[in-house]
Amino acid sequence: MAPQTWARYLRRGNNGPVTDPRPPSDDLRPDPVSMRSGARPHTEFGHDDLDADAELVVIRTADHKHWDGLLMRPRDDTLPQAGTLVIVVHGSLGNYMGGVPRRLAFELAHHGYAALSINTRMANFGVVYGGGLFDNTPDDLAGAMDLAREIGFERVVLMGYSLGASIVTNYQALRRPPEVVGLCTLAHPWSLPESMRARWTRLRAQPSYTEVTRMALRAGVDRDGGDDVVVVHRGAGPTDSPYDAEAWSLRCWWQCRGPESRNPVSVDRIRDIGVPLALIQAGSDSVLPGGDGENLAEAARAAGLPVHLEYVPGADHTFWGMVPEVADRAAAWIASLPEGRRATVPPRGAATGNVRLVTVRGPDGSLHDGIFERHAAPTDARIQETGRRTAVVHLHGNQGNLSVGALRFLRGPIAGLGVPILTMDTRIGNVSQLFGTAVLEDVLEDVRAATAWLAGEGYDHVLVSGYSLGATAALYCAAHDLGLPIVGAVGLGTAWSLPESSRARMDRCGASPSYEELVEICRPYADADPEDDISLVIHRMYLADDSPHAAGVYTARTWWHSRGPESEAAKAYLHVGRVPAPVLLVQGSDDVIVAPIDADRLADRARADGHADVEVRMLDGVGHDFGDHDATFGALRDWLLRVA
Repeated sequence: MAPQTWARYLRRGNNGPVTDPRPPSDDLRPDPVSMRSGARPHTEFGHDDLDADAELVVIRTADHKHWDGLLMRPRDDTLPQAGTLVIVVHGSLGNYMGGVPRRLAFELAHHGYAALSINTRMANFGVVYGGGLFDNTPDDLAGAMDLAREIGFERVVLMGYSLGASIVTNYQALRRPPEVVGLCTLAHPWSLPESMRARWTRLRAQPSYTEVTRMALRAGVDRDGGDDVVVVHRGAGPTDSPYDAEAWSLRCWWQCRGPESRNPVSVDRIRDIGVPLALIQAGSDSVLPGGDGENLAEAARAAGLPVHLEYVPGADHTFWGMVPEVADRAAAWIASLPEGRRATVPPRGAATGNVRLVTVRGPDGSLHDGIFERHAAPTDARIQETGRRTAVVHLHGNQGNLSVGALRFLRGPIAGLGVPILTMDTRIGNVSQLFGTAVLEDVLEDVRAATAWLAGEGYDHVLVSGYSLGATAALYCAAHDLGLPIVGAVGLGTAWSLPESSRARMDRCGASPSYEELVEICRPYADADPEDDISLVIHRMYLADDSPHAAGVYTARTWWHSRGPESEAAKAYLHVGRVPAPVLLVQGSDDVIVAPIDADRLADRARADGHADVEVRMLDGVGHDFGDHDATFGALRDWLLRVA
């Protein structure tokens, strides 16, 4: 995100105007990748949510999936609307903390409603790697409803944005839980398949809608056959840049956008929802340029349902800068719903105050969400014992974020030792790898921004930790000046060298293109601007099978800067010996992504470079996911107590 000069303006809070040292919502948009990652104006944790309580929750489904959620509640439980919960569902490639749903959760809480923004199996990369099956999303909404009942909410409104509008409509039509009193949708397509067909035709996408249909049928996805990953150029915009590409698993595409899919055709599902409907459409929507709102409203009226349809003038499909106005309109409609009796406001859980959601601002204006966990009593005791205030910055793995690929189970135990920990997003997380901005060297500035934030919180020493790709980034950053004295570095599942590890694994799995072929393909794009980049699908990059989850989806530029033979930041052996503090390398003996021997090789290299304090902890029977949580924390505990 480009640096910006912030003015002052006023926003509305529960207690009247609040001075805000930033501009109104007509400021410049960030780059397209930040937009795809969910950037929206003024959605910073610790700032825009000051008049709400935020809680991270987990949704459990009948088919044994676990999805993240963000519960925002107004601080004032005496408000009559505080007993109504709005469940908010993300759009395409979205998630519970990004974009329209995240800001809606803030704003609905400002209006006095509780809001639960949830992930589904179609969040993040679900539709790319094969798990994001639309027909199974009712289980995700059912899990959210189970959580609502567990908390104690008896009155629920379902709200979905774009793809999420189709998800909530399908769920309500199928399940019709008694707690749901209304359905509010934003930028709702009347039919996801027809919306995509029209957009791809208009943009002259390659392959075309017809060609992808043929690919899917050849793969046998209509008969529960095979699957593949396909990149569609100009699927989302008019250029050949990765910014405007789409990536899909054919099976996920078939269920959600294919010509025979029925569940995502909302105009047919609307008639069965059985509750009042609000349609809030964008007035200048280039993604849905047809009469989607009118078609949906007509179908609802034909079924005898109360319908409210309105357009937000000047709003595009992302509701850029206009989510507060959308929330105003949604809140007004929810307030108009008939209420037989006042909904009971559920009591709040036992709040410990240990966890804060924060947003770290980089010097270039980039924003990085984080989860900061601090346990007061052990932290205060440790400060008294050591005479210093040490905190951990922990980095996620490949295509991860603050709660995905971050070994988040470590947060609580580490903080319980008296060492606060900040798990944060970086610019190589979320969708950046797919769309061209994930450059490993740039993470150094993200970590420096994190240490500056910690310094502002009163911490005077830092420990840098990371998992998988994040472990490589952690060692690279720890070898540089971070702005605070460093007391240690931890790598969990650290490759000797990402380029060499990738080459060996790809050779072993029979990757296509091969490593050598990719070097020739990607080298010309090493220093290219992201908009001049190209998209790549690498089959059998991670595992020796042809399923989407074994593939890698990159751009030439992002592959080169993390896996290419000249990516110096990705070669941990060059940096481990230069870390001016103790180093701990934790490795699983059954890791099939990183060779278990790499930990010992790195330790030997560090010692050869003059670093005397490097330890290796090998965990027997543990794979790359470090699924044995107790053993993983046990490998860290005594070392952390020694160095932190």
